[in-house]
Amino acid sequence: MALPVRLKRWHIVILALVIVAAALVAVVLTLNPFGLNPLAGDAESALAPTERLIPVSFDTLTTEISINGSITFSNKEDLTFGSSGFVDEIMVSEGEIVSEGQPLARLDPESAANLRRAIAQAQLDYEDALDDLADAQTPTLQVAEAEAALAAAELEAQNARETLDALINPDIQMVSQAEDALADAELGVQNAQEALESLVNPGADAVAQAEQAVAQAQVALRDSEHALDNDFLNAQTELEIAERELSVAKMLLDSPVNSEQIEAARETLSEEELDYSNVIYKWMGMRATAEDLAMSPQELFDALDFDAEHVYSIDYPLFPDGRIIDNPDTRWNELKIFGWRSLYPGYSLIESHCENITLLPERDSDTTNTNSELCIQRDMENASDALRTARDELQSAQAEFDNKIAGLKERHAQALESLASAQDKAERLEIGSIEDKLLRKQFAAARENLNKAQQDLDDLLNADAAEVASLRSSLALAQANRDAASTDLQTLLNPDTVEVDLRRGDLALAQMRRDQAAQDLAEIHDRRELEIALQEASAAAAQAKIEGEMRRYEDSTLKSPWDGYIASIPVKAGEEVEPFKIILTVINSGIVNVEGSVDEIDVLSVQREAPVAVTIDALPDEELIGIIAGISSTSTNQQGVVTFDVTIRVDVPDGVTLQEGLSAVANVATAEEHGIVIPMQSVQFGEQGAFVRKEDESGGIIEHPVTLGSGDGFYTIVEDGLAEGDRIVMQVLDESQLEDGEFRFRGPGGGRPPGAGGGRPPPR
Repeated sequence: MALPVRLKRWHIVILALVIVAAALVAVVLTLNPFGLNPLAGDAESALAPTERLIPVSFDTLTTEISINGSITFSNKEDLTFGSSGFVDEIMVSEGEIVSEGQPLARLDPESAANLRRAIAQAQLDYEDALDDLADAQTPTLQVAEAEAALAAAELEAQNARETLDALINPDIQMVSQAEDALADAELGVQNAQEALESLVNPGADAVAQAEQAVAQAQVALRDSEHALDNDFLNAQTELEIAERELSVAKMLLDSPVNSEQIEAARETLSEEELDYSNVIYKWMGMRATAEDLAMSPQELFDALDFDAEHVYSIDYPLFPDGRIIDNPDTRWNELKIFGWRSLYPGYSLIESHCENITLLPERDSDTTNTNSELCIQRDMENASDALRTARDELQSAQAEFDNKIAGLKERHAQALESLASAQDKAERLEIGSIEDKLLRKQFAAARENLNKAQQDLDDLLNADAAEVASLRSSLALAQANRDAASTDLQTLLNPDTVEVDLRRGDLALAQMRRDQAAQDLAEIHDRRELEIALQEASAAAAQAKIEGEMRRYEDSTLKSPWDGYIASIPVKAGEEVEPFKIILTVINSGIVNVEGSVDEIDVLSVQREAPVAVTIDALPDEELIGIIAGISSTSTNQQGVVTFDVTIRVDVPDGVTLQEGLSAVANVATAEEHGIVIPMQSVQFGEQGAFVRKEDESGGIIEHPVTLGSGDGFYTIVEDGLAEGDRIVMQVLDESQLEDGEFRFRGPGGGRPPGAGGGRPPPR
């Protein structure tokens, strides 16, 4: 804020001189306004001893405000252990200079060990949270069932829609097909009636012709019998029998029924191998190989150097080095044993050997490792015995299969031998004259003609009851098909309203089931997403807990956060402390602030990051550079004076050490204006306004009017009336302003004119 005006002794002298000068000027102006100088002549000789001529030049007028405040250290940190315990050692003292990272104090060893234990527990909790998250992210059976139910409901709704649409709007092609089916059914009825009529009532001419054909065939057969030897007939019969026997033997040999028993035995063996493998994984956490499955439980334990009673004991050190990981030197999995020992609620019920203990009834063989058996020995032996039994049954089935196949092959070989013998006999009989071959052929044709003629006659005279019944059934079926085709056609053209309503109800019900299935699936997904989000949050919390526990452990040895010094140590070694009890306070003396305030008139002209010149009473010859680091957004009202707090960050030069609480003044430039700048001490005021005493061209002193612009109380801008190079009269009030015979203006407090160095704007 602007400095308040304080009148000193020399201020009173200046005011008195100004009043006297103003009275003289008024008299002079009354007699000789502007331009007439009664003292015209040599300018230097016309000046009083306390007056000097100063040249006028272009310069920059800087407006600034001053902020009073005190030195503070913003980087101050109170260090705490963050955990309860006892102070084991304090390695520094108050006022001691420390460097960043330097150990300052240490918590007792027991508390530090508890913190390390908390880190290990947090890591275990994090691993459990990751497992739970993985389980939540894995699609569940419930999701699969809901998706299947939705797919089935959608298919049901689609089928119901298609059924209703087909019922209400039959396809033209379907109608055409129904009409064609009706025509075909009517033709089928006609053909069935004609066939039945022909079978039941044969004509007389047809019967006579059939009887004549039988007689002629009998005569031809008798003639052929006399001409053909009976041995050939016997050979043909034997050949036919041998061919039939070979066909039956081949069919039995190729039958798939032979291998069903052995396939079932193989499937049972596969299931028991999986069951034994799962039980091995259940108790040892390892994937069994074929060599492992060939061993009994005790042989497997001996091969792996696995003592169940020893390993499952709570005193057995699964992780001797403290790291919870599987030991690569053993095939069995320590993490699996750790899960039984630490995570299974019924661990106390697990027994390694239980010959004289009955825990649960022996369970049937299954293919999972989720049975409730808690006796390791019995569980392993049950699975091993079941596997051994399955192997024996497969061997028995294989032997029976081999014996059966051998018998069938022998029968097939005998049939082949009989067929070869019959063919050989027939071929020997066939080797003869052309006449014999012709007679045999005639005999076969005559026998076939007689059989056919006799069959035709029997068919005409004695219609087969089964065939008649079959034809009548065919006629009834054809009539039923015709009626059904007619009904189908009428149903397509005129659907029943009751059935239409029923199909609409089916469609509405199917759509409702589909919507319900979709809603159920969405709810399952929502619950699953919520569960995943919950598990993710749990995992994140567990990870954050690890980080927090590690920070607490790191804080068991307090280290300096920066280069600085120890401000206070409110505790002593051996003292018991709470988690947030302050152990030391460390101050960073490298970052210094000046805390001050500005009034509401000046606050809007102060900008953040603006450069500031800082002077400290304790360092009168030093001027420090700083910037505006912060301006409060809220005001403070004290006795009607409204101010805003301002924080100024100061760059401290090397070799300078400051103490907190030192008073300081910060000068902040708020505006700059360029023009002809003159001291306010050279300006006088009359009835016509402001004027200065100026050297004219002849070297005399004249009073010259000027138009003033902006000013800061010590300097002012001349907007009109002076040009660069003009010389004006300046009243010297202090002999110290005369140095080496030249004028030096100094305002109150050692002020200097615009443009004079120093690295900051001139004072107000």
